[in-house]
Amino acid sequence: MQKTGFFWHVHHRKLIEWCFDYTERATYIKNSKPENERTLHLRLFKPVIGSLPEEVTKAGQVYIQAKRAYDQAWQAYYDRTRQAYDPARQAYYQAKRAYNQAWQVYIQAEQVYERALKDNTQVINALHLIECLNCPWNGHTIFS
Repeated sequence: MQKTGFFWHVHHRKLIEWCFDYTERATYIKNSKPENERTLHLRLFKPVIGSLPEEVTKAGQVYIQAKRAYDQAWQAYYDRTRQAYDPARQAYYQAKRAYNQAWQVYIQAEQVYERALKDNTQVINALHLIECLNCPWNGHTIFS
């Protein structure tokens, strides 16, 4: 059977269109379309045998060339961006892991620091009275 060309009912809402790969599309219909649609769709999905108007065949040829150029451009774009993206993604996740670890250490250190200040409030306040004469500190602010 013909694998590429103009086909009837490639998609259920179009009468005729260019099919790039019959086997791929038929497999998709068999595996992905609702069961109650498959038999009819596969029966009607078939190559055009007769002659189509020249305008249609010429437009189809331009369409095929445009599709190939598009596919090549997509592949080049995809390949280049993946080459840049993959290492950047890895660096991002590595940096994020380091950031998260540093954040956890920071939070733990802050808790230890705050506990040390609280546990030593009397000693700190006594030192403050000696070193900061006439200070208006009231335990919350230097402003009243």
